Amino acid sequence: MTELDKISRRDFIRVSVLAGGGLLVACGGGGSSSRSNDPSDPGDNGGGTPVTPADAFQVGEFMRISTDNKITVLVGASEIGQGALTSIPMIVAEELDADWSQVTAEMSPVAANFNNPYFQNLLQFTVASSAIRGYFQGQRSVGATVRQMLINAAAKRWGVEADTLRTEASFVIDDIGGRRASYGELSSVAAEEPIPNNPPLKDPAAYRIIGSSPQRLDAADKTNGSFRYGMDVDIPNMLTAVIARPPRFNGQALNVDDNAALAVPGVRSVHTILGGVAVVADDFWSADKGRKALIVQWNELLAGRTDSDTQRNAYNLRLNLPGLPIRTDGLVLLAQTLASETLSADYYFPFMAHAAMEPLNVVVDYDGSSAEIWTGTQSATLDKIFAGLILGLLPDQITFHMMPSGGGFGRRGNPLADFVRDACAVAKEVRQPVKVIWTREDDMKGGFYRPAAAVRVSASIDSANNISAWTHRSVTQDVTALLYAENLLDSLADFTLPPLKELTDFETGMPYKIDNVLMDAHLTVNLSMPALWMRSVNKFSDVFAQETFIDELAMKVGKNPYNFRRDLLSEKPRHRAVLDAVADAAGWGFNNAGISQGIAVMGHWNSFVAQVVEVSVSANRELTVHRVVSAVDCGTAVNPDLVIAQVESAVIFALSSILFGEILLEDGVVQQSNFDDYPVLRMYQTPVIETVIVNSGNPVGGVGELGVPCVGPALANAIFEATNERIRELPLTRSNFKIA
Repeated sequence: MTELDKISRRDFIRVSVLAGGGLLVACGGGGSSSRSNDPSDPGDNGGGTPVTPADAFQVGEFMRISTDNKITVLVGASEIGQGALTSIPMIVAEELDADWSQVTAEMSPVAANFNNPYFQNLLQFTVASSAIRGYFQGQRSVGATVRQMLINAAAKRWGVEADTLRTEASFVIDDIGGRRASYGELSSVAAEEPIPNNPPLKDPAAYRIIGSSPQRLDAADKTNGSFRYGMDVDIPNMLTAVIARPPRFNGQALNVDDNAALAVPGVRSVHTILGGVAVVADDFWSADKGRKALIVQWNELLAGRTDSDTQRNAYNLRLNLPGLPIRTDGLVLLAQTLASETLSADYYFPFMAHAAMEPLNVVVDYDGSSAEIWTGTQSATLDKIFAGLILGLLPDQITFHMMPSGGGFGRRGNPLADFVRDACAVAKEVRQPVKVIWTREDDMKGGFYRPAAAVRVSASIDSANNISAWTHRSVTQDVTALLYAENLLDSLADFTLPPLKELTDFETGMPYKIDNVLMDAHLTVNLSMPALWMRSVNKFSDVFAQETFIDELAMKVGKNPYNFRRDLLSEKPRHRAVLDAVADAAGWGFNNAGISQGIAVMGHWNSFVAQVVEVSVSANRELTVHRVVSAVDCGTAVNPDLVIAQVESAVIFALSSILFGEILLEDGVVQQSNFDDYPVLRMYQTPVIETVIVNSGNPVGGVGELGVPCVGPALANAIFEATNERIRELPLTRSNFKIA
């Protein structure tokens, strides 16, 4: 029993606010306290014992207030570099009227109360740019509820009406009586207060923290190297394991000769698991050397034989066949028949790797009756469920620590929990703390890529040079099908259902005013080729095809690409606003010898973006990307600096994919293995990046993926302006461009 468990119920503010809708549930005691993400203290439940001599008062599962006025907010979203450990506490602190300089953050436990409301409170899941969108309203309610309880406690102490008091910077203030009390000194008596119903939320015009850009709460620790990621976890008696995996997906170890591996100093044991053959050792280097010494015969009867060239041919053939209808407006066939001309174009996009800077890693401490797990993850709930299935444990027998991650891009949000399952399988064999590490090569060859895709778009032009019909057909793996539910989730979260036309506009990404539209898709099932969402998912390919083809149509009818888009967006004011903003910021149409511009626009994740890319192309096809300008409308920017950082990181991520990204398979074997043959953008290749925020005042939207989809088409459009050459496939190295 920790010291926290010994504290009586009256020592806590007994309030737990479910983040989905402000539902208040009384709770007491320390049984639901959070566990720290500090692996140097693996047995402590995080903040269970105050870190200062001051007493700490737990605010449900969401907050701690200590008597020295320090406030700790527990964050249920994954921290994968996007700043969740700062932006979510800002939301709470705003409604709490807290002194921001006294606010800190911790990762929450994996528990139902921290489930993401965007996913109907069913999962603790950080994908689909849903962290702020999901937690915003609920976390406001958390702050407002606690603030009201503190006010009520002060009113009773002073014998005044609560509505005569105000709060500011972690103090309740009585202007009439000329007195004030800090949140810290009020926290214990506030525990006796009844939980208020529907406490008032601030008018956004009164925000003083939301909309500002304080330094990230994790900035200092990241700067001095003390910030801990999953890879940094080190606990007593911990072993290290690496896994030899089959060369083809779904292969199984048939015969294993482990004599040479066991002879390596430091190697403890070798175990065959479903995912491969694990070598367990005292340290990584011994484990890796032992793995290289293994002799494994693989059973490949069920192994995947995906071949990039064969798959591309199959996808191109399917473009000739009708797919599953996604959107049908008007009478497309009639419009095509009456059109003066119909144009079409085919595009192809290969498999791509997530290539996050921190490879996958999991620490599991399993003793047969309970387990403790540390890992950077985007899908904590599902990971914990699968861990229980592998280890034969109930949820309350597993303590699961969400660690911050050095990038994720969707790879750590695998609903099948592959890397956690493998680690638990190893831990079940060794019954000792073990860290399972993926090398960069393991990560690159380990599966779950952005799925390859083929896209065909066509447009009909009538006698007045208007687009009278549009078709869009895509072929990709079935993982994409889940994405068409995103806006339904948006609607459910708001308890509204928009008109079908508006819903499909967002789902398909087609915002332009065209009367006759047909969009369909072939969602192929390929169980032998693991694919997963990757930052911006199907928008990466669909928007590329749409926005490059819109440029072609603008040229066809003799209009400027910016003006052409603007005319077609007459009923889309937020699209227009970012389009105008980026054109203004980039100086659209400027005449700078040797520099060409391209533009693209889209709306998704309840946000909107337009981007201009500037390039030059030399006579020997050396491509230089000089500048990328983005205009973003994410409704309400909680922390504008974090929004800008997200968008600009997305630009670099997108350029890496567009210029270089390609996973090739030959007879089921991945050909790439590290950054030498799967390069990412280097610092010297990085352009000037500028970002403008368009403050629309609308509800919060997502920004984690927003900056990715338009970079490719804007870049391709700029290349056309420079070379008169259309880009139909990625990466650009396939078109023999040399990247300067």
